[in-house]
Amino acid sequence: MVINGKKISLTTQIFTAMILGSIAGLLAGKTMVQLGFIGDIWLNCIKMIVVPMVICTIVTGIISQDSLTSLKRVSARIIAYYVITTILACIVGLTVASILQPGHYANFAGLAAKKVTGDINVTFAGFLKGLFSTNMVATFAKGNIVQTLVISILLGVAILKIKNPDHKETMKHFFEAANSMIFSLIGMIMEVSPIGIFFLMGSSFGKYGAGIFTSMAVLVGTYYAACLAHVLVVYGGFLMIFAHMNPFRFIKDSAELWIYTISTCSSIASIPINMKVAKEKFGIPDRISGFTIPLGSQMNTDGSVLLYACVILFISQMIGHPMSLPQLINTIFISTIMSMGGGGIPGSGIVKLMVVVQAVGLPIEVVGVIAAFYRLFDMGTTTNNCVGDLVGTIIVGKAEMKAEAKEIA
Repeated sequence: MVINGKKISLTTQIFTAMILGSIAGLLAGKTMVQLGFIGDIWLNCIKMIVVPMVICTIVTGIISQDSLTSLKRVSARIIAYYVITTILACIVGLTVASILQPGHYANFAGLAAKKVTGDINVTFAGFLKGLFSTNMVATFAKGNIVQTLVISILLGVAILKIKNPDHKETMKHFFEAANSMIFSLIGMIMEVSPIGIFFLMGSSFGKYGAGIFTSMAVLVGTYYAACLAHVLVVYGGFLMIFAHMNPFRFIKDSAELWIYTISTCSSIASIPINMKVAKEKFGIPDRISGFTIPLGSQMNTDGSVLLYACVILFISQMIGHPMSLPQLINTIFISTIMSMGGGGIPGSGIVKLMVVVQAVGLPIEVVGVIAAFYRLFDMGTTTNNCVGDLVGTIIVGKAEMKAEAKEIA
């Protein structure tokens, strides 16, 4: 959108749509509820691309790592760090949301009355068996996200194992081209997101009134409490154990980074700042940060995983549907895998959040409302992601420099 020769950012458009939709819902509730189908169409467009998005992003993510076998200590350490902290982020998010119980303050009566599909009495053996599909096409048609993830991983590994180099390159080019097409399609859908959000907000306020703000405020507060806990406990613990560094000194010295990420909400745009801070404040050479930080911008999304976990328990508490152990394991598995695919997709945070919510069998309507407030969450997700990249870079950089010093001695 362009006004007076100036292009208005999508974020500004979404905020404007959120405010106008909220006002419209309070002033013309019945009308906005009737027009809510327009927002539902936007949600359906997002649902439509979930399966192809998962397939393309996961497969391309795997086939782009065909040089992993040749990587040495730095790659092994940083990848292990990213995987471990991502899993811990999901656990932290689930723990904080379990303690604070944000869903009990929710005011979405219509959603609370809905019945959640899926059997909660699932055995661990049944859970593992359910990961693997008996019919690939049927899995895609039913939108089974867990099985789609596993199939995508298997396809990516299979492509890496193709011996014929021409065939291997053909498959890589195919999925890379398909992935570009998915990026383009998601971009088209996100361009009209202000329209969808306007009608979703109008419909939501028409149904639930101003009490919806209480629900969002509690969820936002819970999420930032989880972010703070993750920074102090997980990142702080890693820094003290592996880098012998005071976490509070780290927070102070990395201020240039997290102030930038709060302002921009862009992990990609923060890469140069992150490398600058790593070098100037913590003495990490570019040859290390130049690998670990760009890799982290694609692979490390702890902030997003924290949000997935908080929203999952928020919805389950809101509808009075306790999460079983298999469902919690499912959440950790899906959140970890989804966080490592789709880096750089416009609006991917909401898309992947919807994937995770849908995959554990919970109603996804509330995700549309969260989309309108996503900027409030995105400041935390981006900042946590980039701070995590910096922590991993410091730990790996210090370890690598020690190893090199020993080799010289």
